[in-house]
Amino acid sequence: MPGATIVGFPSSGGKTLRRVDYATERNGLETLTETYTIRTADRAAIQPAFLTTHKNYSTSSTKYERMAVENFSFRAQDGDISELTVTYVGLTYATGLPGALVRILPSTPDTIIQAEFVSDINESELIDQAVITTRMPTSINGTNMPFNPPYFTNNNNSNTRYGYTYFSTEATRRGQFIVATVVFKKYDVQF
Repeated sequence: MPGATIVGFPSSGGKTLRRVDYATERNGLETLTETYTIRTADRAAIQPAFLTTHKNYSTSSTKYERMAVENFSFRAQDGDISELTVTYVGLTYATGLPGALVRILPSTPDTIIQAEFVSDINESELIDQAVITTRMPTSINGTNMPFNPPYFTNNNNSNTRYGYTYFSTEATRRGQFIVATVVFKKYDVQF
């Protein structure tokens, strides 16, 4: 029986790009999934390291510096070939960050404001901003935040109103970026 020839079959240690899929999450973070054909014997040598940039791993003609490996998987095919699927996460554009996704949540007694956004600062810097007396910023990544009442202290200093301030912060590292969810609540101090 004659052997079959697979057009584009990768050489030893190589990979052949078969398909590219793009997706954008509500918070603006992008995912890029590339599917390759590889030789099964080369799996260990070809698998990417987590956080490797798209620019340094992909065989695509378009390279992205701000996309990094988040996941990868292998699926064995017939013969000595496997399918390698690599998922990158990040941003396909060279500069800037997507706007914040802002939610206003009715609550008793005051409204809560929640902002989900992509950030390029590190976790420590994000936590350092999250002090209860730090007022909500006027904008996040170019998205205007809702009105924040002005800071107020009455004449005898018995009551200070800070307006909306940081209440809680949650951060998840996704590739080179952090997806942060920050909750702002009105903060008053009475003496």
